[in-house]
Amino acid sequence: MDEGVLLKLVSFGDELVKGEAAPYFLAETLGYEFCDLAEDDVCNQQIFRSVLNYIIDAKDVFVLIGWTHSKRIEMDWKGKKFTYRPDEKDYVDNGLNGLHRYDHVLFDDLLIGQHWASEVYTLQQSLEFHKIKYYMYNTQDKIYFHQKTMRNLKALNNRQYHNPINLQSSMLHFLKKEGYEHINQEAHKRWSEFLHDKIVAGAL
Repeated sequence: MDEGVLLKLVSFGDELVKGEAAPYFLAETLGYEFCDLAEDDVCNQQIFRSVLNYIIDAKDVFVLIGWTHSKRIEMDWKGKKFTYRPDEKDYVDNGLNGLHRYDHVLFDDLLIGQHWASEVYTLQQSLEFHKIKYYMYNTQDKIYFHQKTMRNLKALNNRQYHNPINLQSSMLHFLKKEGYEHINQEAHKRWSEFLHDKIVAGAL
């Protein structure tokens, strides 16, 4: 961490890390200004684009990225953008509900894993090119490991991305393993402590 430079911690992610959540407590511990750019029901495509757009002119920031569940994709239906999910069975438009018959195609683990790993690699290269400090983690899922994703996964900077192919290393599963049945304030504080230790240990 830089001594004498007051950074702003900018947090991207889903509903699990929005508001007074782990990133908020992490910024408090680090003594950083906090900027919450996490969104409800967001997908990884949207997180990727939001971070990429943000860092173009960013200075003196620490970017924290919580990748969400892979079974969410961005869609545009009749002029309305939204996140489509296989676990949402009650869309207002029956045309959307009918898409569920193709969920096995839309949410193919291998294709999603390849896309996700490519987005992470592109984002890491962009952040490092702009000399922006960052750390990544998964909120509730893992990147699918396969021979066809292995090359991209090996190219990732894992010092700044916590164990992306292990489901138990995601925030939600880590906290459940720690005994938190509900993701309450104490659970968020515990995850913020964990992130703090990883960031300090990596001298980021």
